[in-house]
Order: sequence, then structure tokens, then C-alpha cells
Amino acid sequence: MKTIRTLAVAGVGMMALAAAAPAIAQDEVILRLLPHHTDAMVENYNPNNPTGPQQRMRDFAYEPLWIDNLWHPDQDFPALATSFELADDLLSITYHLREGVKWSDGEDFNADDVVFSFDYAKAHPDYPMGIDVYNGETGNVVSAEKIDDYTVKFNLNEPDALVRYGLGGLYPLPEHIWSSVEDPKNFANLNPVATGPWTEVRNFSRNGYEICRNELSRYNADNAIDCLNFPQMNGNEQTVAALSAGDLDWLGDGLTDPDVTFLPQSEFNNYWLPAGSDVNLQINTTKAPFDNVEFRKAMSVAIDRDTLVDISTFGLTTHTKFPIGTGEMFNTWYNEAELEPYTWLMQYDPDKAMEMLDEAGFVDADGDGWRDNPDGTPIAFGISMPSGWTDWVNTGQTVAENLQDIGINASLRTMDQGAWFDSAPRGEFDVYVMWTNGGPTPHSQYHPMFNPRLMVPGQIDFQAMHQMRIPEAEEALNAFRSTGDRDEQLAELLKVHKLVAENVPVISLFANPTWYEYSTRRFTGWVTEENPYVRPQVHDGNRERVIHALSLKPIEN
Repeated sequence: MKTIRTLAVAGVGMMALAAAAPAIAQDEVILRLLPHHTDAMVENYNPNNPTGPQQRMRDFAYEPLWIDNLWHPDQDFPALATSFELADDLLSITYHLREGVKWSDGEDFNADDVVFSFDYAKAHPDYPMGIDVYNGETGNVVSAEKIDDYTVKFNLNEPDALVRYGLGGLYPLPEHIWSSVEDPKNFANLNPVATGPWTEVRNFSRNGYEICRNELSRYNADNAIDCLNFPQMNGNEQTVAALSAGDLDWLGDGLTDPDVTFLPQSEFNNYWLPAGSDVNLQINTTKAPFDNVEFRKAMSVAIDRDTLVDISTFGLTTHTKFPIGTGEMFNTWYNEAELEPYTWLMQYDPDKAMEMLDEAGFVDADGDGWRDNPDGTPIAFGISMPSGWTDWVNTGQTVAENLQDIGINASLRTMDQGAWFDSAPRGEFDVYVMWTNGGPTPHSQYHPMFNPRLMVPGQIDFQAMHQMRIPEAEEALNAFRSTGDRDEQLAELLKVHKLVAENVPVISLFANPTWYEYSTRRFTGWVTEENPYVRPQVHDGNRERVIHALSLKPIEN
């Protein structure tokens, strides 16, 4: 049996606390951060509502069981659990919970809340609680078992060497509150009860709100920040101006030539863009013409990725070599010799793209200057983007122009970010430019991409928007996670790589940087290239962001 226990002081990493904290400069210290763009705030504090509240309430108010430090795996941050044990047969995992934790209303946190939360997720499959650790269409975690008040055992249907990464991301809900909530997906949770450092909502308006110190939090002795302020903003130009003026402290936006447009705006402006994961075109393969693999391949070779990298994204992104959807952050997992035959799909060749379309029957049947489907019906579709995302708007425009050059009637469609986020789960789209998830292994990107449970209209995951079932890929991913042997994992992963390259469910564009901008006007302790103690991005999906926030100290005036 393997036991994992990582020590931390009050849940905050030792690297981040090395420097002495300056004296607090004012009566109330407020950190202003922007994890999410929106046209207007809607009062909703549901931690599993992906349209916005999740970005602000997870990690800061609602805590997970475990915070993996992906850049420093030997320096994890235990959260609501203090250790875990993975059984030798990989058929169960046991979490030991932190004792003495209180919900913000004074009730005790214990194993009952964890078991309830897991059972609640299973009972409400349309409520995205972020613990999808399933095998194909069958729930692999068959039960959550209370061993004692502070020990929970999860029993699995099949061996799973990676289950800790899924279950560690369970954000427990207080049973005494949520047991009476019959429709969690539409529950606004106007009086949030949580265990994190900041739980008390204050000053809500359409223009923003704050969550303030949880007086019962175990972090209070080391937490120098009284409130987190989430302003309403939409558009990179607005957010950069706010950071430069001192109205924001922490941001994660794509920038236009930051050395020219960002750094000179304020002596306090800083950025660091460590390498990130792949950016792909997510294509709705449930309808024509995207249900034709030759059409998808032709789209791929029609795209001028040099222009995307050098101009559309201002030279801040990097090329990705293989058409496998996961980018260069996992290049130590790639079998380059086996994948080399597929690199033609990443090379700009509009003549070849037109030849492929002609051979597949995508010709201009009605003489209007645009190619049609083989049955003669017209092709016209949009590449959808939030209007304020400058670099991705440029990307979408470049791709649309590349496709127009080979006779495909494609256009850029910009929309409010809220509408953009809402449309994808319902399957109401043609093509999206979309990020991929980070994680400790490529499985963390491929699992949501090919999990059929995440392809159900109404709750489609952003990674599974293509909605293409590839049973062989599902089987290989299940085999990957059922072993801890690296060579066996590599063999299964190669199967997935080839299946992605051959079927093109997504089209790889480039590797994104990790967008991270911050101001040193009011706080010290920021993650830097010289002190990368956690991943620095402010967005949901990065559990380490709460450690980052707790590590900041106000500058004395």
C-alpha cells in the first residue's frame, strides 16, 4: 500500500512563506483579481456552475480534498485531506481528512460531507462537480465508504493508478445545506457555506462583488488578505488598463505584444508566460461537413500556423509538431518515430487541401464560388470566439481566411463570453477555438476529450465538444490508467496518438503560453520565473491558485 503525506504550514507551501511578511498597509487588505470575463455579474455562488461562479468560488471559498503541485510533485498541498493511500491492487483509495475544520456557519466538516458529496454527484449527473473518474460509460468509482469520522474509502470497479488526480479534485459540499437542494444545477447558493479562506459575500452588484475572510478558517494566522474583489470586466484592453491603473492585481489574459502594450503602461506591471498546453479547433462532428474525416484533414492542412504563431498570437505561442491534440508540454511521452508520418497534417499546403476536397466530393455545385457538401447542400459555418479575446479573435479570423482561400465559406463569429460558454455544453456551435487541460500526464487531457459521459448534449465538456466516439481510444485510455508501469502507459498512449492523428476529432493549432499578469504595486510574494512555487494562473482548474493568493503580502505604504 502506497501512502502519500506532504507537510505544509497551515496549508501554505514553505517556498512561498520564506520571506518575512511586511506590515499590513491599511485596515482592510483587498486583492483584486479577474479569473473570468463577463458583460454583467449575475448573483450566483454555486461552486459548480461553469458559466462564471465556479471561476470565483472554487479554491478560494470551496476547497478540494487535495491540491497537486504539478510543477513540484514532491511538494503537494494537502487541503481537506491530509494524506491518502492507494491500494496495491489499485481498486481503492483511502483519504484521511483534516480534523478540526469548520464550515463557515460553524458546523463540523467530516467524512459525512465527503460521502454525501460523492453520492450527490452520482445522483445528479447533470451537475458538473468535477470528479469525473469514469471508465467508458460505467462509473468506475462504485462507492464512497465512511470508515470513521475522518476517513473515507473510495471503492473502484477496475484498477486505476490515476484515481487520486480525479478524486483529489472533489470539492465537498456541506451535507446540512445541500441535502435539501433538489436541483443543484440551477441553485444560486446565495448564502454560501464553505471551508476556504474567503467565504463571506459582500457588495454584490452587476459590476462585481467581494468574498471576504472566513473567520473560522484555519488559514487566518497566515492569511494577510481580508477580501477578494472580483470586478466585472470584458475585453483584454479593459483589463490591461485596469491592471496598469492599479484597479487590478492579478490577471490571466492573452496579451498583444506585452513588451510594447503592457509593460510600459506601469512600472508595476509584470508578466510571465511559461509554456502551456495545446490550443485546438473543436469541431462539431455530429453534422456535415465536419462528419467527414477528409474534410477535417483538409481543414488542418489549409491552416497557416506560421501566421497563427507569429502574427495572430504576437509570437507568444509556439508550434506543436504532431496532430494529436496535446501539444509540447507532454513531449517526453511522445514516440517521435511513430508519429513522424502524421506531421504532414500540421504543414500549410492549401493546394493539397483543395485536392483533398475535390477528391472527397466537396466542390462548388451551384456556381456561387463556395464549395458544397457532396450531396449539393451548401457549406457555411462560423468559428465562434468571445469578442474580447484579442489573440483568439485574431486566430479565428486567420483560420476563417485560410478556409475561404480554399473555397470554404467560413467566417469569424464573435459573441459575449457568457453566451460563448453557454452554447458549447448544449452543442450549439460549428467550430470553437479551445484550450486543453493541463495535468500530470497526457491522460488528463485525453480523458475528458474521449469520455462519452462528457458528450451528452446539455452537459458537453469543453474538451469533448467534437462528440466523436472512438472506442479504441477509450479502451487504450482505460488501460493506461489501470497500470502504473510507464512502458505500458507509453504503449497505450501511442495507440491514442495514432487514433487522434488518423481520425482528426480536433485540429491542433499551437501551444499556448500560461497567461499570467500581475502588479507589484500593492503586493509581494508573486510567483515568478525565479521562484515558481506553484502554477501562477488565476483561472479555475488550477487548484494551486489559492496557495498563490495566500502567499501574497501587502506592501507597506
